[in-house]
Amino acid sequence: MVDPAPQVTIIVPVYNVVDYLPETLQSIEAQTVFGTCHVILVDDGSTDGSDLLAKQFAAEHPNVTALQQRNSGPGAARNLALDLADTPYVAFVDSDDLLPPRAIEVLLKAIVTHKASIAIGDMDTFPKPTAFLWKKPFGKGDRLLETVVDAPDLIFDAGPCHKLYDLAQLRQHGLRFREGVHFEDAFLAIPMLLKAERIALVDTVVYQYRKRAVSSSIMDNLFVREQNFWDHLELCETLADLRPDLDVFRREVLERWLVRSYQGFAMRAHTLFEDADLWKIFEKCTRIYQDIDPSFIANWTIDTRHRVPYLAFKLYDFELFARPWQRLRGVVACGGDLHLDYPVTPALLPLTKVTAVGVRLEQMRLASSGETLKVSGHLVVNGLPMRAPLDTPMGLRVRGSSLTAPVTAERRADLRAGDDDREWSGFSAELPLGKLRGGQHALRLVFLTATGQASRQCLISAAYLRDATTKLAGNTRVLPTFSGRENAELLVQRKAGVAGQRRWRRLMLRKDLRHAASRGPFWKQRLLRTLTAPLMSRRDVWLVGERTDTAQDNSSHLFRHLRQVERRRNVYYLLAKESPDRHRLQGLGNVVTHGSFRHKFLMLHATKLINSYDIDSYMLPASWERSPFLKHLNWRIAPTRVFLDHGVIEKDVSAGVHRGRASFDLFVTSADREAEYVAKDLDYGDMVANTGLPRFDALTPDRGHRRILFMPTWRTYLVTPSYNKAARPRVAFEGSAYQVFLAELFGDERLRQALRQHGYTLELLPHYEMRSLLAGLVPTDDCFAMADQTSRTVQDALRQCDLFITDYSSTACDVAYLGTPLIYAQFDAEEFWTIGGYKKGYFEHREDGFGPVCETASETVDAIIRYLENGCVREEEYTRRATDFFVAQDRDNSQRVATAIAALPGPQR
Repeated sequence: MVDPAPQVTIIVPVYNVVDYLPETLQSIEAQTVFGTCHVILVDDGSTDGSDLLAKQFAAEHPNVTALQQRNSGPGAARNLALDLADTPYVAFVDSDDLLPPRAIEVLLKAIVTHKASIAIGDMDTFPKPTAFLWKKPFGKGDRLLETVVDAPDLIFDAGPCHKLYDLAQLRQHGLRFREGVHFEDAFLAIPMLLKAERIALVDTVVYQYRKRAVSSSIMDNLFVREQNFWDHLELCETLADLRPDLDVFRREVLERWLVRSYQGFAMRAHTLFEDADLWKIFEKCTRIYQDIDPSFIANWTIDTRHRVPYLAFKLYDFELFARPWQRLRGVVACGGDLHLDYPVTPALLPLTKVTAVGVRLEQMRLASSGETLKVSGHLVVNGLPMRAPLDTPMGLRVRGSSLTAPVTAERRADLRAGDDDREWSGFSAELPLGKLRGGQHALRLVFLTATGQASRQCLISAAYLRDATTKLAGNTRVLPTFSGRENAELLVQRKAGVAGQRRWRRLMLRKDLRHAASRGPFWKQRLLRTLTAPLMSRRDVWLVGERTDTAQDNSSHLFRHLRQVERRRNVYYLLAKESPDRHRLQGLGNVVTHGSFRHKFLMLHATKLINSYDIDSYMLPASWERSPFLKHLNWRIAPTRVFLDHGVIEKDVSAGVHRGRASFDLFVTSADREAEYVAKDLDYGDMVANTGLPRFDALTPDRGHRRILFMPTWRTYLVTPSYNKAARPRVAFEGSAYQVFLAELFGDERLRQALRQHGYTLELLPHYEMRSLLAGLVPTDDCFAMADQTSRTVQDALRQCDLFITDYSSTACDVAYLGTPLIYAQFDAEEFWTIGGYKKGYFEHREDGFGPVCETASETVDAIIRYLENGCVREEEYTRRATDFFVAQDRDNSQRVATAIAALPGPQR
């Protein structure tokens, strides 16, 4: 019997996929119609053995051909196979994806039955699903589309996989993959969709696309690589040239793709390119988009930010495209809507309409005079850059009090850290307490524009909820609260004396009882607090902690001091039952098991929450969800929040601990420059206590152990943080600058010999988030060791080293405080400050640091050897810098911190 002629050519480009290719080939081999397929595997210059797997698979199957080419990209690999294909139909499979067993069978049946140009099946992504826009036509059963106009969302499916093509029609239209560019698939897939006369839609999953956990793929870096902007623009130009050959309906489908697909590039181009390149992009885009209707553009762009570049193309305004923050400085109101304040014709108005305005309140603080309430927050006007104060006047309206207070724009370092266009997104307003009427009042931000007014509801934020405690000034009580899900409001009572206090307590009691009756979140805790408040009302309860399982940082040192010096104070330390650090606090008493009933009870009556880390992440019982706690319980407890920090701040940490985000009531610092930075840039003002860190009290040198301690900090882009399991590393650890440096350092023979000659051991003490990755990098040799943090604290390791090495860790300040020499090994500075997302602060290591800065493993070894040869003595210059830097170098830091905390006013409840 003669075997049937092959019907389908399956083309698979292969490049360095040795871990995935076997599974892909198995899925192809398992096809129910595998015998009627010709499989062409094209290795694109693999270096990991993938080519051998392809050859072996071909050797085992007579209908499989394995080819090889020099590395030229997947487009060239597919074209090579496409030229050799001699079957009626052709399919494409990527070498790390999978085909369900009946995939080719159902596609082949559909394309033959309907005599279609293309058969398209559904696609799943794994291990996590993805909601692609082009999937909208699926879920309605198999059907035949006369053209792509019958399901226009398919135009956004620019990939060739999960499809079966009529090979003759591909060749008739002269369609091939573009070589040497990204997005090479779309040069074939999209024109074929536009030209196809019949499209068979198969409502069955025929392709499984693998989304890798760590990737440097094009899509993962879509708007980071400059070449992507040029390659995608070339694609847009190529497709735009098809318009004269398309009917009006298909042209509209194409223009939908042209607008939507380049909007992200057009919006971001000015962040990557200089004017010369921007002009080239601008000229090309002007030609492509000039004749597309503005309303159509507005419909197929996400929001105002994405429409601004198209507005620039329409008006041929290069400055608007290149520097939108100079052209756009305010808004105008029109019928309650807001538009960017930019002169346009009526036809272009859809491109200036503001799609969203977000207003979040963050702080409410009584002025020192007690006569005004300062309200602060931030706003986002979509499409309006805020690199300077807005030209549009604004006001904060208190509905029900006939009061609109002027709003002042404020510069925000924390917002600028994430986006230059948000630098002046902050705002504040002062509400005269004398003009607030009693009752519940909604808060709205009003834009006082030249064409009228428009207002937007103010919403709450996490910082607002942390700060939502009763404010008392004279006979006026104000409680920041909210209605609905997030609408910010003020509850105001104006009544003096004992009568006012009693009335307020009755009001709070009624709120507690109504909440308990409705079984709202934390109703049991609210009720328990109400019942036990008379027993605890006079107690000043301080809850102290760090991470749930540790007692090694500032909090534990402060707790020890308080239990030894102020035994009568109601201070308690929260620590997990299984923590290896429990023994460190033995004999002090008042150690409370984290998550226990006692912990929960003390939380209900705490007056002070004191931590070296994030309070809400580490001090709440595990069963208490943060958001419901802040909304429904925190304001009743009204604790004062004290941040002891876990090191001297050198970098720009505004994105994490700015007052508009973290909302601490006291921020402890150790140096004058640090205190100035926290007060001004982080907006804590007089809430800064420049006392020194409690852990510094225990920093007594214990040198002479002949140890060199190496403590590199962690990289969020190399490891999945323990507190965010959903995150994924952005850079593979293997081969990273971090891994390469450590391998070179520990493998340096000069270093090994110097350590042996002088009798020293180099100890690696990794950040706890990185420990699992670094375990295998320390050689099995008496000269090297991996420090055990469970048997010796970090502080003891610092005290006992004779020489310290770090990269950017603030522990360098602890070592400088001790007087121990140190080395900065900053081997990946560019990567750390760019990919890592870290921002430089006021501290420059070369000018302000306490030791030499090295950039390579060889330089670091040179510096280590110099210190070993001089007996590990710190240079006079670095000693002078340390003396000038710290506010004090004594053993009274804990006492100063305790005094500052005790001086804080008690909560109003």
